[in-house]
Amino acid sequence: MPERPTYRNLASEISEALTQHYRKWVAEHHSDDVYAYVIYATPLISNLGVSVLSEQGLQQVASDYRTKYGYEESLDQLTQDLRWSVADTPYCGDYQELFLSVNERLHAMMPYVDSLEINDPAFAHHTDTLNAILVSALKLFRRDVLGNAKQPMLYVDFGDMSEEERLWFIERCNDSELVKWYCSSITPTQ
Repeated sequence: MPERPTYRNLASEISEALTQHYRKWVAEHHSDDVYAYVIYATPLISNLGVSVLSEQGLQQVASDYRTKYGYEESLDQLTQDLRWSVADTPYCGDYQELFLSVNERLHAMMPYVDSLEINDPAFAHHTDTLNAILVSALKLFRRDVLGNAKQPMLYVDFGDMSEEERLWFIERCNDSELVKWYCSSITPTQ
């Protein structure tokens, strides 16, 4: 059986990669209004990147869907539908090289994960530990880089995940007012 992973200092390493990414991104996109800064991870957390969600990027993507891809929905409807689509932002996966050492470390855990059955308590322990580390990294990032500012929203997204799973991360990484805003933004308007 492969060696059990060590998680020591992983939250701070992830937070440092987030910090480098954020500073580089903001320097190049300083006029964008960022509403969410998202760790975009593979489902077993063997690879991390970032998706930056901004109002300008959202408008650009919604407009592209209408003009380039022939969607017939109104721009307002497309904006609502695409607001939380981390893969559709023009800023998905930028500066991936900044996550190289973190991703090497996460990828090295995969032989251990692959050796486990999904119903093995060790599998649940590993995924719960990594989820807690990601939350901790985002909290460190908010404290150290954002000066505990309430915005932007911070969370983890695996792409194909339920709203309940996404909300679990959002509730742990954000102020209650941002959680309420998120919940209201995913509720369809009548």
